[in-house]
Parts: sequence; C-alpha cells; structure tokens
Amino acid sequence: MLCLTCHRVRPAASRADYTAERASLIVRQGLCTCSAPPGRPWRREPVREGAHAPK
Repeated sequence: MLCLTCHRVRPAASRADYTAERASLIVRQGLCTCSAPPGRPWRREPVREGAHAPK
C-alpha cells in the first residue's frame, strides 16, 4: 500500500481499495504522486487554447 520511493500511500487501483485504514494512512503520511495506480496509465488532459483559456 505504501510507495517504496516516497513512503506515502499509493493511489488505489480499484474502488475496493478505498478503506478506512487507507484513509487514515493518507491523513498521516500523505498521498503518493510518484506514479500512477498499477494497471492504469496516468494521462493528463492536453491544455486547450481558445475562448476558455486564461490570457
């Protein structure tokens, strides 16, 4: 459940992983941002330019 790099709680791979124990660990140690959950590629939405983009 803990990241071997930063020693914080890794993101959950499924809904079943969301438990009270996981929530407590996240509060105490923080949430890992080193990598994506196993089996799910981490994608960022591309920045779109246009009418809604700040100038």
